[in-house]
Amino acid sequence: MSATTMTTNKKPATTSDVVAARATAAKVASPQAFDRKRALARARELLAPSLKGREAPAYPLYALGNLAPVADEIAEHGQMQPALAGQSLLGVASLLTQGLFNVRSLSGVRPLSLYLLTLGDSGDGKSTADGVAMASVKAWQRRAGEAYQSELRQHKAELRALKKGDTEPHEPRSPYRLVRDATVEGLRRDLEHGPTSQGLFTDEAAALLGGYGMSPEHKSKTAAAFSGLWDSGELSVSRSMGPRVELHGRRLAMHWLVQPTAAAEALSDPLLSALGFWPRFLLAWPSPCEPRQFRPFRPETLPAIGAYWERCAQLLQEPLPGDAGKAPLIELDKGADAIVGDHFEEMERQARRGPMRVVKPFALRAAEQTCRVAAVLAAFDGRQTVTAEDALNAVDLVLHSLNTWRAVIDEGAADAAGAHALRLYEWLTDPKHCPGWKAEGRAILRTGPACVRSKDKRDAALDLLEAAGLVSIDAGTVYALDPASDPATHEGAAA
Repeated sequence: MSATTMTTNKKPATTSDVVAARATAAKVASPQAFDRKRALARARELLAPSLKGREAPAYPLYALGNLAPVADEIAEHGQMQPALAGQSLLGVASLLTQGLFNVRSLSGVRPLSLYLLTLGDSGDGKSTADGVAMASVKAWQRRAGEAYQSELRQHKAELRALKKGDTEPHEPRSPYRLVRDATVEGLRRDLEHGPTSQGLFTDEAAALLGGYGMSPEHKSKTAAAFSGLWDSGELSVSRSMGPRVELHGRRLAMHWLVQPTAAAEALSDPLLSALGFWPRFLLAWPSPCEPRQFRPFRPETLPAIGAYWERCAQLLQEPLPGDAGKAPLIELDKGADAIVGDHFEEMERQARRGPMRVVKPFALRAAEQTCRVAAVLAAFDGRQTVTAEDALNAVDLVLHSLNTWRAVIDEGAADAAGAHALRLYEWLTDPKHCPGWKAEGRAILRTGPACVRSKDKRDAALDLLEAAGLVSIDAGTVYALDPASDPATHEGAAA
């Protein structure tokens, strides 16, 4: 869209009478006549970065050690890319070991907490991989939650029965270790009154990235809090309206699975990288899934998955310390220490003078990430020493993440423009914001999505939407169009 589109009151020329007719129909049709869910799905296809022919770096499945057979079963029988399974398993392994052990890295004692981010298109298996990996944890939390609610009811009954002079009973402590969505304030409360080790795991991370905690007013605070937990597990907060909070030895593991388009704006945010938020994440972005066969996936029948679930159940029964900073240390043996040392020096050279300069903040943390990953693999396997094999495996997993970050940052795979356009289309088709699937161009600047409230970004987003046949603009009014569900039909209309 040219800069004058929203001010000239002239109807922009279209390239197709069919598109023009569709625009006319949109002005008089009730939005109820459109299938919004189908329209949004088609819009994502049109606005997402082209994935045809994209070849992601091969995921080092072997590097998962004893988790490799589990990831292989999930990937093969669930018909998905191994990276989805690998990231999910690594995240759970971190969640279940971070409260029990620490690792001695080159820079001192560090938590086993891992932050993981996995990009994948809808239908590629994100929820399936996450569901199998998290099955034992979710089942445990369901049982623990039911017992906790029963204890709370008993506690309330005891309070009602108190007589003058009686000692007030202690309130039951929350058992929850897992949450799908959270703010910094909520996490502080949970880590103060609940277990010392918790996880923020979701297969719909778009809600987190577009939510309150990542809004322009709060993302610096969110990033700083998450970074502090990753670094040392400490939280120190003083507020005028509440008591001072000093927490030590807390642990947070995270695995966020999200569609690339939904993550594009956050991934391209220079502030989050400058604050060191994204450089603490291990990233995977596998190639699109191949066409699947009709074949039921029954993970409960597969031996490696069954053994993995049993190990998860064992770790969930281990009591958590009040201060995970005092948990036992996992040490690197001499061979592992030498490998990590060589890796550290290589990343220093590549990050400061070589090809890793574009991901310098990520590469400079590679040695510490390697220690954490290696210790997680050892601890999940029941060992308190990192071997040379553990270290080599961890190096390969961390290098895979670095190469993926290079693709996202250096090669522009994070298509922020497409993400902005999709967010605007979602807003235009939401009857709560735009009854009739239409809005004045000026209104977009005032009440539209935050990412398009500048004229340049609004016009750039509308350019993409108009080129894709998703909107029509007439006399300053933007009309959202219902795109053809059949790609061939859509291409023909735009010809």
